[in-house]
Amino acid sequence: MRGDALEAFQARQLCALVRHAYERVPYYRRLFDGAGLRPEHVRSVRDLARIPPTSRADLQQCEPGEIVARGVDPSSLVVHRTSGSSGQPLSILRTAFEDRLLQAYRLKVLFRLGLRLRDRRAAVVSQRLAGPPLYTRLGVLRYEEIHCLLPAERILARLREIRPHVLRGFAGTLSWLAAQMDEADRRVIRPRLVTTDSELLTSDMRRRIEAGFGAPVVDFYDSHEFNMIAWERPGSGVYQVAAQSVIAEVVQDGRIVQPGESGELVGTALHSWAMPFIRFRLGDIVTRGEAPYTLQEIQGRLIDRFVLPDGSSIHPFTLVGPLVHEAPWLLQYQIVQERADRIRVRLVALPEAHPTPHAVEAVRATLNERLGTSVRVEAELAERIPASESGKFRPYYRV
Repeated sequence: MRGDALEAFQARQLCALVRHAYERVPYYRRLFDGAGLRPEHVRSVRDLARIPPTSRADLQQCEPGEIVARGVDPSSLVVHRTSGSSGQPLSILRTAFEDRLLQAYRLKVLFRLGLRLRDRRAAVVSQRLAGPPLYTRLGVLRYEEIHCLLPAERILARLREIRPHVLRGFAGTLSWLAAQMDEADRRVIRPRLVTTDSELLTSDMRRRIEAGFGAPVVDFYDSHEFNMIAWERPGSGVYQVAAQSVIAEVVQDGRIVQPGESGELVGTALHSWAMPFIRFRLGDIVTRGEAPYTLQEIQGRLIDRFVLPDGSSIHPFTLVGPLVHEAPWLLQYQIVQERADRIRVRLVALPEAHPTPHAVEAVRATLNERLGTSVRVEAELAERIPASESGKFRPYYRV
């Protein structure tokens, strides 16, 4: 579906969704009434800007009956709970049909990327499936999960048994695993395709994963609220928005940004009716693509911006390039703002690397030069930077 047909489809879905939310979801009725809006005022995607955005904090303050559509039994819904790494966990509720439909959209993209019906798939993730779908039990689209918090040797041993054609996982976990692989592992664990999702994929992580597993990496930009938001076009660095299931706006200071500009991702889920998400502020900073329905860059969460002593702020993503350039010996890093004037950098070296104190000091000096004299940067070597309880790795955050 392209061009005018896609725009017309989005408009039809949006109008029906807005009318449904106004009539059946108390939260959205209050939101619309407070803004002096009626469902008929929203006739196309261009009218979305008239609707006030909704944040995670807004929904957390509501009882389930205020954000779940009337007539839907909450106990019958599929529950996806966010990890709460932002400090704001939220339960996302969908009907089984809505959940399967969104998974079908993801499978459709995987088929375009080369997935085959008889392929073995493995995922190094934190959440276990409640039970495999029927088609996997029939030998079609076989899928096995390995918990990402297991020791590396156990994960690699399981991957040697599965020998997946398609491997999925968190970028930080797969990057870490790739550095632990020996030649015997590389001969056996040879996927055709590796996909990453659920956390930021940095350029150094991509290089390490591709070198370790000998396969191209395709990054998926997703969230529990929307499932798949966009996927990376192989070899292009451009993300294609899943426009049949989500309307993705990039907003800065209340306006839609121009192509090439960055802003916050504000999404509307076109197939979430049990618990609608209309103009939901995801809290991620992204760059709008030059072509329609594309994104150029996924920079990370808005909440992760570092506020400096002079009141200015930067996104730590801007520090990653200089850091990696200065330290090609890195396996992992973590940039933590402990105070406005103090940033701590934890550095984990590749197994065969032995960085000198001078090399560590060079990293510190490079970042301090970027941040200015009002900020003190401390750099230290660490054996490993553990993942969070959710299994995700955070390359930077504020305390």
